[in-house]
Amino acid sequence: MAPATHRTPAGSPRPRVVVLGSSFGGLTGALELREHLGDRAEITVVDQRDHFTFIPSLIWVPFGIRSAEDVTFPLAPMYEKRGIRFVHDRVERVDLASRTVVASRGELPYDRLLVATGPKLDFAAIPGIGPEGGHTQSVCNLEHALAAGEAWQRFLEAPGPVVVGTAQGGSCFGASYEFLLNVKHRLRKAGHGDVPVTFVTSEPFLGHFGLGGVGDSEERVQKLF
Repeated sequence: MAPATHRTPAGSPRPRVVVLGSSFGGLTGALELREHLGDRAEITVVDQRDHFTFIPSLIWVPFGIRSAEDVTFPLAPMYEKRGIRFVHDRVERVDLASRTVVASRGELPYDRLLVATGPKLDFAAIPGIGPEGGHTQSVCNLEHALAAGEAWQRFLEAPGPVVVGTAQGGSCFGASYEFLLNVKHRLRKAGHGDVPVTFVTSEPFLGHFGLGGVGDSEERVQKLF
């Protein structure tokens, strides 16, 4: 049986808006477009994942404070309620000449295109880091956070020195601080408060957060450490 395809009908009287990605940028963009355009445009969102993940809460998942169900929700029902078409598929390329998004199971013509695919993890940039083929854990996505939870349980059986940090090129230094404090707290709760924890950051100063600092964050973080 041939795979199902999805093609927006040609000659549609309304402009066709296609949004690539449905994390914070894509989801917010699609909802804002519907709010401002009403029914004057057809809006389609394409994402290879069928669920939204609240990434800021992934720092709690490795410690069992949050589950996958706590930090995700299915995308299709939410979009359907708002009259937005959701396509669960992987985008292969965008043909600018024909104004077409080419996905693995079909094509999506567009009049306007919003690209909100988010960052691409590049652990290969630094040898040895990353949970897949490297020697570090990650909370950059749900799968990584769940794997980090399994690693945390193994670690508690034979605890040793811990290193927490974000390498150069990282896009979210604040999460490192949050995870660091979580680690210290959970170690004390588990009776391992004497385990040494080292923080590594490529920021020019503590509390920089990749933003140049926020208010008096440098002073506050220095006191914390």
